Amino acid sequence: MKSTINPSIADTGAVVGMSGGVDSSAAARILLESGCHVVGATIRFGSSMDPDDRARRRIDDESVENARDICRKLSIRHHVIDAGDRFEYTVIGGFISEYARGRTPNPCIVCNEKIKFPLLAGLADELGLERIATGHFARVVSLRGGRVFLASGADSNKDQSYFLYRVPVRLLRRCIFPLGGMNRDDVVSAAAGLGHGGGWRRGSQDACFVCDGDIKTFLTKRMGRCPGSIVDSDGSVLGTHEGIFSYTIGQRRGLGVSGTDPLYVKSIDAEMNTVVLAGEDEIRTRVVVCGRNKLRARSLGGGLSAKVRYRHGPEEVLRAERNGGYLRVVFKKPQRAVTPGQSLVLYRDGVVMGGGIIERTGET
Repeated sequence: MKSTINPSIADTGAVVGMSGGVDSSAAARILLESGCHVVGATIRFGSSMDPDDRARRRIDDESVENARDICRKLSIRHHVIDAGDRFEYTVIGGFISEYARGRTPNPCIVCNEKIKFPLLAGLADELGLERIATGHFARVVSLRGGRVFLASGADSNKDQSYFLYRVPVRLLRRCIFPLGGMNRDDVVSAAAGLGHGGGWRRGSQDACFVCDGDIKTFLTKRMGRCPGSIVDSDGSVLGTHEGIFSYTIGQRRGLGVSGTDPLYVKSIDAEMNTVVLAGEDEIRTRVVVCGRNKLRARSLGGGLSAKVRYRHGPEEVLRAERNGGYLRVVFKKPQRAVTPGQSLVLYRDGVVMGGGIIERTGET
């Protein structure tokens, strides 16, 4: 693997996505001190389509205020981008639709692909700037005659390349990830003195629009209650639920039923409105089938590993094969709680070779 792309920063300019948090603030300072012309940008996600969502608009206001204060300390310009209605339709709408299908989506991946990076690039174009930058722990590398690839961050505990695998190559070519080669402690040091009011706001969560982290309540408000059955693998009724959106594959707690042995969510059948429970052995699989794929090579070859969730480590892949519009991945070892709606991301030596949305598991 060749070295990380390092453009002549002194001769370029970048729009830096700034949330008001420590990572994006450190990224802006690092670029600025490297001689780059830096402009900060904060994206508003609150939507007029949801006038009752005061909490999300309040968080937006706090992010803008904090980012503006940090830009003032750095003596750089600050812009605000309104993405509320677009975010509501594309990210939140898709999030709800996926849960209605019995799947568990990852909204951050959708947002990076369709909202965040395109909007930052659009502002850069308006300002005549070449680059866009964020505080993600990831890298951009050049391989195979100068082709640009996404790669994992140096700090494996903070690597966020999983969330970025769908960012279009045309935008990836413009990206700078200043934190890609750093560890967390160094990043905090780089942002010293920039925190609003002497501190930092709480870091972002997996579904930033669910302000209190209570996804079940959020989805119940949007979708309503829809009672159904909880069954075992043989179809015997074990209990009832108030909505399939309250469950995800591999879940053990909060099932509302008990057995002699621990039970986990094995599958969710949206058509029958049922949640299927099983033992530990039945929630593992070696075969994963993905759709809506974003792959960087016609022939994937060997030497691959893959992550089936952000918090899962990369696991060795025996083979990855295209089959029509699908990607079939066979792991060396069975993987636990592989979940439709999540992403499978392929790596070779830390370089992202692509991935797709998990559709199903098993041999078919």
